[in-house]
Order: sequence, then C-alpha cells, then structure tokens
Amino acid sequence: MKRIRYLLTMAVVLLMSSATTYGQDNFDPAFPVEPGAPGTDLYYSRIVLLRNIDDGGSVSGAGRYPINTYVNVYAYLNTGYRFINWTDTKGNELSTSPSFSFLNSESADTLIANYAFDPGMPNEPSEPSTTLYYRLLLKESQGLSVSGGGRYLAGNSINCYAYLETGYRFLGWYKNDGTKVSGNTSFSYVMPVDGDTLTARCVFDPGMPIEPGDPILKHNISVTCSDGGYWWGTSGRVLEGTSFSLSASRNDGYEFKGWYLNGELYTRLSSFSYTVGKENLNFYAKFEFNPAFPGEPAMPAISQYSYYLPTVNGKPGDTVKYAINLVNTEVVKDLNIRLTFPAGVVVDPDDYILSTNAIGYDVTICEAVDTISIIEEGAKLWDFTMIGGETSPATQALLTFNVFIPDTIDTGHRHQVKINQISMTMADGTAVTARTRNGLIGVFKLGDANGDNDVNVGDLVTLMSHIVGDPTDTFIEEVANVTEGDTDINVGDVVNLMNIIIDSEE
Repeated sequence: MKRIRYLLTMAVVLLMSSATTYGQDNFDPAFPVEPGAPGTDLYYSRIVLLRNIDDGGSVSGAGRYPINTYVNVYAYLNTGYRFINWTDTKGNELSTSPSFSFLNSESADTLIANYAFDPGMPNEPSEPSTTLYYRLLLKESQGLSVSGGGRYLAGNSINCYAYLETGYRFLGWYKNDGTKVSGNTSFSYVMPVDGDTLTARCVFDPGMPIEPGDPILKHNISVTCSDGGYWWGTSGRVLEGTSFSLSASRNDGYEFKGWYLNGELYTRLSSFSYTVGKENLNFYAKFEFNPAFPGEPAMPAISQYSYYLPTVNGKPGDTVKYAINLVNTEVVKDLNIRLTFPAGVVVDPDDYILSTNAIGYDVTICEAVDTISIIEEGAKLWDFTMIGGETSPATQALLTFNVFIPDTIDTGHRHQVKINQISMTMADGTAVTARTRNGLIGVFKLGDANGDNDVNVGDLVTLMSHIVGDPTDTFIEEVANVTEGDTDINVGDVVNLMNIIIDSEE
C-alpha cells in the first residue's frame, strides 16, 4: 500500500513539473478541429435568406434543417415598403405570400425576399431612410446552428442563439481575434459601429448520453387537415424522442377548431410542440366555415421564442437546481410545459423560483399521466403550468426548481430531460410555438473527474491538468471537488482524490 501511495505521489509531482514547463513555453495551439458526428451532413442542408432591399424589411427562417422536413420562412415589412414575392437566385417566383412553407431538399438553397419602395404608403418620407445599419455575421461550426445575425442599428441589443445537435458540447461565442464573448448558447450582444463577426464553437462530446441497447425506432407522423386552411411542420418517419412542431392557419371565412390526435381532441391551440413516443401518431387540423369569424393577427416568427433546458451534473443522492430557460422577444401570457425526467429522478413541486420577469402567475407543478409520450421504462412526465400572469421579453431562467438524483440511477453518463409539449399565448391571446432544446442530468461518482465511470489515476491527471490551466476536453467539476465544504478546485482536492483512489485499492 505504501508503494501505491509513493507511485501516485511521484505521478502528481511529475504532472506538476510537466504542466509548469508546458506553460513556460507559452504553448498556445490553434483552436482544435472539431470532430463531427459520422454522417451528420448527409441529413441536413442549409437555407439562406436574402433581401433585394436591406431597408425593405427583415427575414427569418434561415439555417440548417433536416432533409425532408418542412421549413417556414417569414418576411416582415418596414414602413413605406410593400412585399412583392420570394424568388430563387435565377429569378423564379416561389411565393407571393410573406410567409410560406416548403419541403427541404438535399441541396442548399437561397431564397430572396423582394421588396419595393412605395412612397404612397402612409407616414412615409419622400425618400428611403438613410439610417446606417451594420451587419452582425454569426458563423456556426459543425454540430450546431445559429440565429440572430442580420443588419442592425449601432447600440441595439441583439439576441444571439446557438442550437446544439445531440452529442455536442458548447464552448462559447468568439470574435475573429479569438476573444471569447460569452459561454452561453444564448446571449444579448450590443451592436458596435461597423458591425462584427461572432463564431459559435462546440466539440463532439463522447460523454453525452449513452443510447439504450435496443435500437431506436422511427414512427410514422401523419398530418392532414380539413378544407378551410393549411398546416405546416413535421411529418413522415421520425425517431423516438424527437421533438417537432405543428402549426395550422385558417383561410378567410373559416374558424380553426383544434388539433386531433388519433381521433381525439388534443389542443385548441393552432401551434404546439410534441415529442414522439413509442407509437405512430395521426394529427388532424379541423376547420369550420364561419364567415363572421374575426380576422386573426399574423403568427409571429418561430424564432421569437426559444425554450431550452440546461446540462446539470451531480452524484447519486444529490439535490440539484434545474431550470426551464426562455428567450422571448414579446410578452408571453399563460404557459403549459411538459417535461420527461429519467427513471427515479424526483421533482420538488413546492420549492421553486420564478424569474423576476414573470409576474402574477399561479404556478402548478405536478406529475402527469400520458402513456403515449413515455419513451424510457420508468420515466416520469411532469407538467409545469403558469396561469394568470405575464412574462416580459428577456433571456431568463423562467422557472428554477429542485431535482433529486436517486442512488439507484446509472452513473457514468448524462440522462436526457426532454421537452414533450409547450403551449403558450401572447398578450392578445394568440397561440404561438417556439424553438426547443432538450437538456441533460449528468450522474457521476465522487472523484470521477473525467466521466469514465471509474475513479483512478486518470481522474488525477484530469484534475491536475485543470488546476495548472491546461484543461482536458472532459472535466466534471461538480464531482471533481472532493473536499467537503470547499467550493474551490485546488491542490487539496488532489490530495483527497489520491486518498480515495488508494482506499479503493485496499
């Protein structure tokens, strides 16, 4: 046993010496090439949106989309301009409607929104505005997509978003000179004079959730609608656990009556999000002729609202803080959010914190019963309902609550928390949909700093590398801090981790 302790001590000394020498050489490698998930580019293609007149308005819907899914694009008018049509780069007319939906193909596509200056429009000066707009260019790396780029006035706060694909870990937003601007996937950036370029970076993380042994199945999503309107969103063969959105719009003289799932009324909201369970799904949008029905305002762009869940790490027996995060550019009223938690994980329905931007809500947190949406054996559905208040525009942790990690849960990987359903309304009562991103709860043994589900010399190396400023790709800080009552990662944790390793060998 003394020999083991001696060898470990010598290893620590050598690591310290090596790491110190490494730092003295001013080693500063270029940002590493990020490995990609095999075959990722085979399933996505890029949609680029342009405008013939920059001052004519704004567009949304650009990005990378899965092949054979529907893409929704929107064109918005500035005062004094009228919308003409959408065309491709060859001038072929695609649509005369400011918003339309089309099926994504295997090749990248560029759409142009065409505007015309109309001096006869109300309250418009005789000449187009000469106000200077600057471009914010957002670049993405393999494993994520971004939104928020465009032309803006200097001094405006711009909401920038990065949407991670499964199996990737976010590193941050970087300027061209390598300066890190933010480590959050979504943040607000003040537009500088002359514009700027930001790159969102991520790495492929093999420590992301381990898939179950049984093959993941695809289920058929069929969508139909009655006369009097149209729908857009996802249909076809979709993987279990995949979230998608459906939206319905009525024609003049018709009233939307609701979405029906497998023959039963599911929701009266025109737009909603859903997560595929273990069964085929048949959605039906029902419209009824009603010429007296009042006109509805245009549906806001999907990018105005984003719900995302975080990655939180802990060890068996811990109670951790978890949050439902919301990015909204308009006031949101009533909300209902359904999440799936891994088997054994328990949500505290009584101890929660609301964002300061969310005022006047009656909050209810309760376990739900819905066999169609259950993916994993033993998983639990929880409903988070907020009624009677309003949430002002912000990037916020909308609702923070406690989650208990049981001693029986598997260690060594991250368990997914899924967004099953989101229903919400705007201030005028209009139902809207949103982007969503699932989250993770990582469960690791105390001392398992590298996340390999074992506590050994490898964790000691990972911990030392972190302390001397040469971090490895994977470092689980929450379980690397093995000193009780101490919140810092330091040499004391090295000593205590060494004792844990020695004790485990006895």
